[in-house]
Amino acid sequence: MRIFSYPAVIKDLLMSFVHEDFVKDLEFDSLKRLNPDFFPASGKSRHADVIYEVTSHGQTSYIYLFIEFQSTVDRFMSLRMARYVLEFYDELRRCGKQKLLNPCFAILLYSGELIWNAPEKLSDLLLESSIPKEFLPEFRYYKIAINEISKRDLLRLRNAVSAVFYIENSNPSEINKNYDELVYILREVIEKTCGVEIIQQIMNRIFEIYQLPQNSKTITSIEDIMEVKNMLETKTKIWEKEILEKGIKKGKEEGKAEGFEKGIKKGIENTAINMIKIGETDSKIALCTGLSVEQIVELRTRIQKENR
Repeated sequence: MRIFSYPAVIKDLLMSFVHEDFVKDLEFDSLKRLNPDFFPASGKSRHADVIYEVTSHGQTSYIYLFIEFQSTVDRFMSLRMARYVLEFYDELRRCGKQKLLNPCFAILLYSGELIWNAPEKLSDLLLESSIPKEFLPEFRYYKIAINEISKRDLLRLRNAVSAVFYIENSNPSEINKNYDELVYILREVIEKTCGVEIIQQIMNRIFEIYQLPQNSKTITSIEDIMEVKNMLETKTKIWEKEILEKGIKKGKEEGKAEGFEKGIKKGIENTAINMIKIGETDSKIALCTGLSVEQIVELRTRIQKENR
């Protein structure tokens, strides 16, 4: 996300979402993003790494932000990130003459839908052994899972990062219904230094996620943000229609293999599940599918268990 190329946004991220004591000692005026060409690419995530240099009590440290967009949970993420950090250190060694390396704080920013349950410590990936722990490799990343942050907390924070997280944590239907909440957050951001430029990047993210016409609107004020809602409403109607049609189509396909009646029943269930996932009410789902409220509640419970 280009939004994290702004030092002001990194400051918001650290102060609002990294709950560690060292953050209060960072000299945020010294934040400086390193040139991406300076450090090795991280494989398939080469565009997702952001590294900042920052000082604290006169000592330089690094904030290594790794943004994970994939929908699946990588159990070996701590191994991957340890490798990226070590490659970064090796590059620093080659470019400098210092005898000691500056500390590096690694952050995983996860924007997937599944619960992130991968080990955060490298040592948790190792089998039990009689080898003393001090001889085994150790590394830990700091996890920020967007889907674990409540919208109430995001509304309370009212900064650029909470706006981005609000968008990432919502589907088109939810954004459309609660657009005033997003504007409430952005109103605070737009008044800050460089606020308009950052707001534009945030709105570009909405255009990207929901496939709205790119660069169709230049954001300069709260009024401009409100006007984007019209495009979002249209996109929401198309998206909801596609979700319903997808469920019906899947049911018909399964009907050919399992029998027409069973397939139609499965299709109705899939439609209900898709409507639950886009945030529709039980009454609307019942009206569209013919299922009882009790059946819909059972489906909601099943989805929650599957996502744990």
